[in-house]
Amino acid sequence: MPSRRRFLRRIGATATTVSLAAMSGCLGAGSVRTKVGGGWSNTIDLSSPDDDVFVPPNQFTTYVNRMREAYDEVAIPGLETKSLAGDFVGAYTRQEVIVPDRRFAVQDAAILVHRLDETRYRLRLWSAGRLLKKNYEVDPWGHYKKELAFTRLEQGISVKHNDNLSTNRSISTSGGHVDVAGEVVTIPDGYYNAGLADNVRYRSRWEGFHAGTVTLLGACKVSFTSAEEQQLEWEISNGVGIRTPF
Repeated sequence: MPSRRRFLRRIGATATTVSLAAMSGCLGAGSVRTKVGGGWSNTIDLSSPDDDVFVPPNQFTTYVNRMREAYDEVAIPGLETKSLAGDFVGAYTRQEVIVPDRRFAVQDAAILVHRLDETRYRLRLWSAGRLLKKNYEVDPWGHYKKELAFTRLEQGISVKHNDNLSTNRSISTSGGHVDVAGEVVTIPDGYYNAGLADNVRYRSRWEGFHAGTVTLLGACKVSFTSAEEQQLEWEISNGVGIRTPF
């Protein structure tokens, strides 16, 4: 019997879509931030989780161990399954390379799904970015190179109808320790917010300038009517950049 699973691939903005010469503004006297990056999106169906990007509960520990190897202890916050109410039914996972042919950095992301009943779910959104130790060649001859830093990391979901999404807490901070759904993550200096962007969108986003690992957490609840398709639009995006003296 064919699977009911409908994972509608919509790779909209790929990681090569942002110009290597784009600038986002002044960081200080004589300094600018130059950005590269991109994004990715898919539609997922919570009622039929049997796609190749879906990790069932009996394989989730393997995924966590792989993330631990990649990110060390910074990967652990947000990947614990016991602190959210409901039955853990698995996770959707994704990895994006920034920029694919140059491999400047990697963003990993996961949505942990806890079922409350037939139409309601609690979700935790986890994402982390790590640099791959490649310098950015500022001039075309490769003589002037700069160490890269993260400038942006984001993960979000959206639904079709108003008021399907809810959250117990919205967060906005310039950095430091943040508690989301019983898990604590350290946010680099910059700007971080997690919460409802509007009635149909939930976002976890950081912007700043950090030459190290960045981790995001978010948590929300989604409810559907019995007649609705249990679908979410899942999006992740990223950016890295440099500071220059001119």
